[in-house]
Amino acid sequence: VGGVTTLALPPPWGGAMVISFFPAKEKPQLVRGFSPKVVKPGAQIDPEIEEASFTNFSRSGLLALSAAIAANNTLTKLDFRHVCFGPEECDILSKGLAENRVIRDLNLQNNNLSDIGTEMIAGALIQQGVLEVLTLSGNGIGDTGAKAIAEFVARSRTLKELRVSDNHISEVGGALIGEALDKCPTMKQLDMGLNDISDGGAIAIAKSLGGYSKISRLSLRANSIGGPGGKAIAKALKGNCRLRYLDLCVNRMKDDAMKHIFEALLLNTNLHELDLTGNAIQDEAMEWISEVILENSVLQKISFQDNYFTDAGAKEMLKMLQKAENLALVEVNVYNNHITDLVTSQIDLFMKTHARELAKKKKEAKKRGPSSGAAEDDKNRSESKVSFATRKSSGSRSQSRSTSRISVGSKSREGSKTKLP
Repeated sequence: VGGVTTLALPPPWGGAMVISFFPAKEKPQLVRGFSPKVVKPGAQIDPEIEEASFTNFSRSGLLALSAAIAANNTLTKLDFRHVCFGPEECDILSKGLAENRVIRDLNLQNNNLSDIGTEMIAGALIQQGVLEVLTLSGNGIGDTGAKAIAEFVARSRTLKELRVSDNHISEVGGALIGEALDKCPTMKQLDMGLNDISDGGAIAIAKSLGGYSKISRLSLRANSIGGPGGKAIAKALKGNCRLRYLDLCVNRMKDDAMKHIFEALLLNTNLHELDLTGNAIQDEAMEWISEVILENSVLQKISFQDNYFTDAGAKEMLKMLQKAENLALVEVNVYNNHITDLVTSQIDLFMKTHARELAKKKKEAKKRGPSSGAAEDDKNRSESKVSFATRKSSGSRSQSRSTSRISVGSKSREGSKTKLP
């Protein structure tokens, strides 16, 4: 499969059959040793293996594998994507997982776990106690399963990454997971995209980002999040949470919530990437976007794809990009708006040129030595912190808003999409 070869060595006289792999550089390793209808007695995982992918299970194979997982003390990563696991298979697998003390990464993406199977796996992982990465995306998980996941998250002291995208988790389940994050001090990455957590779930997750949270990557794409959820996320950003990557695409927050998010970015000194694709943002938002472009010296990538900008807004954006003195942005995506190809290409050209200039400056700084580069970084960080402290204490708004305001509401927009209510 995929050009990856596996090798099953015959058991030595009187010994066990060992499933062997080729070197790690030829990953993913695909193991078929537990797949046959009849599994030879004594089948076990090669004790030298640290990562393994499995496929084509029979019940007898899974029973043997579960026993091997329970006894194994070297295998740290298990990949069970697309193997049609349902509740019955989870019941068998969970018994082995509960007794294992070394697996750090478990991937069960795109199976049929449902709530029942998820409860079994989550319960086993609570007993297992050392997992760091859990992927349960695409498993038909609802709020009952989300409750089990939340209990595992709240009790874990090792979990760093949780991926539960493309399920059926609603506002209730999203809120439960959000509340559990407060009790998980090790969490760094959360992907809850393609669910339906709406505002209630987003508010709970946003609250967990404050304090001692270590979450640096968060995806809440396509979750029906509106104004209240957007404002809660903005509040977390304004508090300078540790997020460095934030995906809010396809939530249709519109300009009201966007105003709060962009105002928060004037204070935030940590966020590097922001995806606002498909949020019905219009030209009026340039009032706040312009300030961010001029004053935020940390943000590196931002996507406005699939929104409602016209040439008027895009030209104002380009003007601010050219004017900014400490621009850290290297990528601005404005595709699939109401912008002509000419203006789009002008923004693209400017960003590519600017990115090359930044790369050149970094290269030159590196040649001068680490001390000069570190001094420059310290200077930039110091300026950002001073700006943050000054704005937080005064609560003042930049005067650039009045100069960057554009009037588009009274103008006709021929050839554009109908303005959303």
